[in-house]
Amino acid sequence: MKKALILAALIAASIVMLASCNTNTEPETPDTELQKIIFTEPARVYHWAPAYLAQSLGYFEEVGLEAEFQTVTGADASAPVLAGDAQFGLRGIEMALIATEAGNNLKIVVSTTGRMPYQLITANDTYAAIEDLQGQIIGGGHGPSSAPQTFARAIIEHAGLIPDEDVAVVDMYSPAYLAAMEADEAQAAIATNPWSKKQLLDNGGVLLVDGADDEAMMDLMGSSSYELFMIFATDEYIAAEPETVQKVVTAISKATRFMEEASASEVAEKLEPFFEGRYEEMLYCVEQDKEFGLLNTTGYHTESGFMAATNITKKAGGITTDIPASAVYDESFLENAWAEIDAN
Repeated sequence: MKKALILAALIAASIVMLASCNTNTEPETPDTELQKIIFTEPARVYHWAPAYLAQSLGYFEEVGLEAEFQTVTGADASAPVLAGDAQFGLRGIEMALIATEAGNNLKIVVSTTGRMPYQLITANDTYAAIEDLQGQIIGGGHGPSSAPQTFARAIIEHAGLIPDEDVAVVDMYSPAYLAAMEADEAQAAIATNPWSKKQLLDNGGVLLVDGADDEAMMDLMGSSSYELFMIFATDEYIAAEPETVQKVVTAISKATRFMEEASASEVAEKLEPFFEGRYEEMLYCVEQDKEFGLLNTTGYHTESGFMAATNITKKAGGITTDIPASAVYDESFLENAWAEIDAN
């Protein structure tokens, strides 16, 4: 009887084991749903390339994130971030300075460019000097806090003219420059990327102020370095989601390293999903970037670049007080990112 009971128990155990095997022929897959993060931008611009590449290269996905980039036109692209409807913003340093002085609590976590990437270009040789633009119109950017308009106003003020009185600075994006100049609706514009500069010069434009000219930038800003393009988040979000912020900064830093080491054609190819049908433009921008060293290869700001940003924003009338760098930057995430990347 005892043997029969043992045999029955063994049979029952075998059935349980077989059932278990039959119901687990496929290994359980973990929940792979990615955490969505939203970036807002005033326009799709090459100089934020590390953020786009972090998505197209799969670096965000590696850390469990999926990025959505929302282009906000006709309104302040920073507003959704400040309101908590988006997590990260792509803007210029001037916006951060203006917003900080206005009492908004935000921090720049990555700077994607290290030199001024802009140029002031006039329509033709009728306007061969800044003084020739008196009574004329300069197009560039959207809103007085935009980096192109800040740059234009600083140049006007530096030349001894009064912005928006002696020379008007109006909202205008790069694709509209040539048509506006042909119609004499604008006599100059701020080229915001190498491709925009090429188009204007190829159509008879005259280069008056070049951000890649160290001597000109030292005279205008007191520095040849200028960490203009940046990525920011609010203090509240950083405090609430430090792990997510770290993932974002690490992924973007990896993309920055890729940009630094890869060929121009490789970078342009990976950017194409964000700039559909614009491969030639991206290739030219990357080539110019590598030639003139526009990319910020570390993501950090420099003291001279920050002082230049403060000075130029003051000249443009964007801020009235000195703002400490500690009120604008949180680069602790960069320290962790590069320690991890270099360790691997």
